[in-house]
Amino acid sequence: MYAASSTSSSDETRGPDARLTADIQFPAERERIGDLRRWARTALPVLGLDGGQQEAVLDDVQLVLSELGTNAVVHGCGGERPNVVLTACLRYTAGVLRVSVTDPGLARPEYRSADDEATCGRGLMLVTAVVSRFGLDDRPKGGKEIWAEIELPEPVHPTATVGEQAGLRGGGARSGAGMTGTR
Repeated sequence: MYAASSTSSSDETRGPDARLTADIQFPAERERIGDLRRWARTALPVLGLDGGQQEAVLDDVQLVLSELGTNAVVHGCGGERPNVVLTACLRYTAGVLRVSVTDPGLARPEYRSADDEATCGRGLMLVTAVVSRFGLDDRPKGGKEIWAEIELPEPVHPTATVGEQAGLRGGGARSGAGMTGTR
């Protein structure tokens, strides 16, 4: 079972300077990675991306979520652990869309060289090929947030208040996208 959260300091935050966030919690299971890709499709409009903006970044966002989510399960948790909750987040601030996954592990991401026959080891190379910036932030209570940023050429203009968007729910057990707005 997984769930999205929704909080806001202001329901009226709109415009290109808005800081908007959609996040979802999911169990540390590889089978949930497809759910993250589907969630991204519903979360981008909540952040205010219009159809053209969504189309321009959806593939990259889904790729980044897949790679960071898989790495969180495999390396951040030491393998599948359904009792461990991970968090994926999409955050828009001033022309930049940040895609992140938080896990409880201490292991740092490593670039690996993979030969033509290898079935793994290319994830971070793929991520850094489609993003502007990539990094890691340690969490104060342990664990880390791995993030990647994608620059958007046009500003985002949310069309609904946070309160209106908070009720958005997608299919599945409990899924959807929450949004946070601050100035």
